[in-house]
Amino acid sequence: MNDLPISVSQTHTFQFNVKKRSDRLMNYFLASYFLVGLILAEFYGTWLIAIGMGGLLLIVYYTVKIALPGSSIYQYVLSAVLGLFMIQFIYQMHGLFEMHFFAFIGSALLITYQKWKLQIPILIMVTVQHTYLGYLQHTGFTNVYFTHPTYFTLHTFPIHILLSTVIFFVSGLWAYQLRKYNQIHTLQTIQMANLQKEAQLSVERGKNAAALEERNTILESITDAFFAVDNNWMITYWNNMAEKVLGKLRNETLGRHLWKVYADSIESESYRKYHEAMETGSAVHFEDYYSSMDKWYEISAYPSANGLSVYFKDITERKHSEILLTASEKRYSELFHLSPLPMLLFDLDTLQFLDVNEATINHYGYSRQEFLAMTLRDIKLADDIPEMEKLLHSDRLMKKTNAIGNFRHKKKNGNIINVDIQANFIEYKGKEAKVIVVNDVTERLTYIQAIENQNEKLKEISWMQSHVMRAPLAKIIALIPLIHDEKENIIEREKMLNYLSISANELDKVIETITDKTCVVEIHS
Repeated sequence: MNDLPISVSQTHTFQFNVKKRSDRLMNYFLASYFLVGLILAEFYGTWLIAIGMGGLLLIVYYTVKIALPGSSIYQYVLSAVLGLFMIQFIYQMHGLFEMHFFAFIGSALLITYQKWKLQIPILIMVTVQHTYLGYLQHTGFTNVYFTHPTYFTLHTFPIHILLSTVIFFVSGLWAYQLRKYNQIHTLQTIQMANLQKEAQLSVERGKNAAALEERNTILESITDAFFAVDNNWMITYWNNMAEKVLGKLRNETLGRHLWKVYADSIESESYRKYHEAMETGSAVHFEDYYSSMDKWYEISAYPSANGLSVYFKDITERKHSEILLTASEKRYSELFHLSPLPMLLFDLDTLQFLDVNEATINHYGYSRQEFLAMTLRDIKLADDIPEMEKLLHSDRLMKKTNAIGNFRHKKKNGNIINVDIQANFIEYKGKEAKVIVVNDVTERLTYIQAIENQNEKLKEISWMQSHVMRAPLAKIIALIPLIHDEKENIIEREKMLNYLSISANELDKVIETITDKTCVVEIHS
């Protein structure tokens, strides 16, 4: 009970330091916001708005802050000011939609105060601005400068506000959790410091039995491994979890110098961070690998007047999972980028290309930067796009993991190619995506078409041989016996010879036609 006033006082000191640091940070950001307004004034000549409104917002904020030094009202004014700066930037850029993101930047900045309620004023600013200016713009008022996108209608307004509310809620939740986390660890550090102090006094006076028992109960009940050292790096406490996690018994460590027990850790990340905490008086949080045990640890060290309190936990399994994930991503990257066939990865929602391999760049003629600025529609023929979108939608509804098809693509030089496609759904950096493997079959199809054309010619030749060639040949066969007949007179023989010459010429032309049709197979690429 005697420690409670000290704990509350130290907690207030911590919160005051948080506010002080956040105030200092906000001074820089408010100056940056004012400068942004001046920069944006260059685009449409909105100097009066940039200087007038920007300056007024700064005056309001600092007036409230100076007039009410012991109050936190200025923080809520700051929240509203950040929302008004967003409205100013949107107006200066004549409704440029991206200026709305300044609201989310402001929301993130407010997290540093660790107060979830600070998200309320900026949320109100965003809601009122969207409601009022959106209404004015869509009822015909000019120069409202709310937004450029035409799809922002009454139907999309609730979704936009709902998503904005979610973002502000998440920021508020982070602020609340951060405050709660810091309070817990601050109180734990205070308790540990007080317990260390009590233990030292009790040892000196021989009256530490009850205090030690109470301290041990607390320290042995926490789930983290814990040890403490004094200002000379002598180990003063080593709980049961520390024995399990670090593999050293309490009697091997208590009363000994930390860097003699762990001489193999000198110059390690832990060594540097512990000394940093001692020298600066600030808590440190980090991860470190202990090679002697082949384990990773997540460590928090809190300095106090009596030494250093260290909490840590074994995160080896998590680290191994991260390493396996990294290796898996590396293997995917190698398979993707080293594939001899063109491979393209695109976002299912926007059809934007997310990645392409070297084979794709070489085959299609676009650079990587050009591909990443394009969508799947850009390499499709306009006539094929509706059918492609229909197939993608159908595959997505049916949850098809694999799809195969024949399509037409367009290269950078304008050439049209026929391709066989194999496609699979994958998740890529949190996005639903599809990877496609392209096999250019243009030459194969051209060759097949040429063969089919030649087959048609052969069919025609076969018909000519069986029908057209037979007629003159039959005439020749019939005339030869008549010519040899001695009963025929010279005049009749000359007529027959003339008919024979005509038939021979007809046969020669038929043979020439057949020769022309069989001489080459034309293949057009």
